[in-house]
Amino acid sequence: MRAAVSRSRPRAHAICDRCGFRFNHDELQWQFQWAGPRLQNLRVLVCQSCLDVPQEQLRTIILPPDPVPIQNPRPENYQNADNPNSPIGQAPNPTLAGSNIGTLIQGGGTYSVFIGSSSKKFSQSATLSVSGSSFANWIGKDWAASQAATFLPTTIDSTGLALVALGFEAVAPTDARFLGSGATVYAFQGSSDASTWTTLASGTTAGTVGESISNSNLGGNSYRYHRFAVSGNGSAVAVAYLTIDTNRGYTVS
Repeated sequence: MRAAVSRSRPRAHAICDRCGFRFNHDELQWQFQWAGPRLQNLRVLVCQSCLDVPQEQLRTIILPPDPVPIQNPRPENYQNADNPNSPIGQAPNPTLAGSNIGTLIQGGGTYSVFIGSSSKKFSQSATLSVSGSSFANWIGKDWAASQAATFLPTTIDSTGLALVALGFEAVAPTDARFLGSGATVYAFQGSSDASTWTTLASGTTAGTVGESISNSNLGGNSYRYHRFAVSGNGSAVAVAYLTIDTNRGYTVS
């Protein structure tokens, strides 16, 4: 028993709600706990040794006001910084290097082949429901253009960035062939003016669903534009994924 007894100054006894020992009632204290922005009385009388400090994690966090903004701010232009032709000559996010260009604008569009997984269905890939003749069906990169540029420029900047393609990989949709009718001719090409294209690698597809075509031994000249083209015949054409390795260390995928 931890309670004091006095004949001259009697004090009531009480049992601690936690430990169960006997104390003088006036020595017991109410237990409080944080409940949102204020303390709440739990209606528990406890002795000094059983009294807990209110848990701060149960307290509402009050955020201070935002700082007063400065006049004439100069934030970084992240779009330019992400482009390989940035002022610092780096590409913090290589997957955003240059602009996506091409004629496969249906389905997921030209951007779909450079983002996400290599496993995509036809509806999520860069597609055309009716393919054009020869190599009119293609997807590629303009290395010197801003990521915001969604169209093929009609004029060429002589100071534009040119890169050497060391290799590439193209993947067909998981539920379709590169060309719906079956095997066809493909070409990986480079160009300095987006008009005359030089074939860096070519061959014939196997005509299978989810087919992958790759070449890691290209090299040679540098080009502002690179593309993967599929010869069409009027049937549907699609590319789910395209990776281009370059001499500047940009792996676009």
